[in-house]
Amino acid sequence: MIGDLEPLEFTMTLIQMPCEEGNREFNFMRVREFLKDHKPSEGIDFIVVPELFAIGYRHEDYEREGPGVPGPTSEFLYEIAKEHGAYVFGTGIEKSKKKHYNTLVSANPSGEVIGTYRKIHPFQEERDVFDGGTSMVLMECGGINVGVQICYDIRFPEISRRLALEGAEILVIPAAFPDPRHAHWNTLVRARAIENQVYVAAVNRVGFGFDKKTYFGHSQIVDPWGVVLTRPNSEERIITSKGNTEMIQTVRNQITCYADRSPTGYEKVEWFRE
Repeated sequence: MIGDLEPLEFTMTLIQMPCEEGNREFNFMRVREFLKDHKPSEGIDFIVVPELFAIGYRHEDYEREGPGVPGPTSEFLYEIAKEHGAYVFGTGIEKSKKKHYNTLVSANPSGEVIGTYRKIHPFQEERDVFDGGTSMVLMECGGINVGVQICYDIRFPEISRRLALEGAEILVIPAAFPDPRHAHWNTLVRARAIENQVYVAAVNRVGFGFDKKTYFGHSQIVDPWGVVLTRPNSEERIITSKGNTEMIQTVRNQITCYADRSPTGYEKVEWFRE
């Protein structure tokens, strides 16, 4: 399906930033500071902020501050999208029946919502606070198919592969990955790009959390060949790289994983025991 689409150029911008727990206005201000010199490109622009960039992970803040989606976080993302003429992705707190969802919101350059995605896999003790979503999400952004997931979801390759099979050309992954798991993060991000032959744009928080966790950043954009197009580090910074969807088909023509899939062989496992 991708081979039949017109190649499109895009610019991906990741905001590698710390988060002040429970202080949405301050975190919104920080995003604006990072973007103050941001110039739109001639192609399609994407901007991605880290997981729960506006409120963080101190769970008592969620009841005190109230939901951000719909609410101040989603409204802020709509404003940023319109101001910068970009497709913007970020996550916020959405109220569920008994708990919350960690919900990704995407806005188009007109400042209108495209879609939302509820994180399927809350991480361990997060399940005390978050319900998991029940569906994967693809979004068409200016002619480019974008699959989304959040942080811990990256450890479940089923999500990336299903999105790729459905036509994803870019996987966008906001995260809050702490030390000491930077080696896991670097490997997982690159693996999702290589095995699915898509672009992966993964942005991670930096700085310290209220619980003494350290967030190492290493936000990166990886091309369908597995080349890391950006220099991973732990600094507060804005990260930008360009891509072209034509490369996806170029890579798939060289390493024919999709053409060589054998789904019937994946349906059954034979056991042999002593």
